[in-house]
Amino acid sequence: MAQTSTYPIHCPECKSQQDEVLYDSLDVGKEPELRKQLIENRLNRVKCNSCNFEFYVDKNLLYHDSREGWMIYLNPHRIDDAQKAIDEFDQVLEDMNNLLPSGQSLPPVDLVISRIELVERIFVREAGLDPKVIEYIKYLVYTQNLDKFMPENYAMLLNGQECNEENLCFVLQDVETKKLESLLHYKRETYDDLVDLLVQDADLSLIKQLFPGPYASARAYLIQDEI
Repeated sequence: MAQTSTYPIHCPECKSQQDEVLYDSLDVGKEPELRKQLIENRLNRVKCNSCNFEFYVDKNLLYHDSREGWMIYLNPHRIDDAQKAIDEFDQVLEDMNNLLPSGQSLPPVDLVISRIELVERIFVREAGLDPKVIEYIKYLVYTQNLDKFMPENYAMLLNGQECNEENLCFVLQDVETKKLESLLHYKRETYDDLVDLLVQDADLSLIKQLFPGPYASARAYLIQDEI
């Protein structure tokens, strides 16, 4: 079941403080309505008691789908501070493993560092796609189109609702304005070929060199590579 805690929250508009109950973790296998709230940006959303300003509280969140057997952990950080999120994630996994009964193990747990990455990763997992292969495809598209869109300016996101049997659909989001712009289509057949090539021999593949740890992001890799 979902777990919540009470937090002192400061309104970003009028700076007044109030206590709010926010989600720390949720299991959409048991409470599927929470998935809809998260996708629609209504989960951990607060309305200020003083000025009525509504805002989303960016905080750590464990998303669990017990029906399908996977988890996603959101640890909000800037891309240039992703290593801190990775270090904290290691401690989170250790704490979670310590709580398990003897003989049990955790399901796969992905790490993301923004809410938009969390929503995208939900779509990726629900579609049965490999997250690192999806990020590898983004890496290929970015590096082949640097004259059109730079990773510093555009985030490339899987649009799970527009994917079909023939094509995966990606959308470009302007990082500054948050506006969704161009749609890109990628043949699912090519994705399947990449899975056969990269996942079957992951220890020797380029995909493990690009994304060796728990956080897989083509955009973060390319931005950090330029720093």
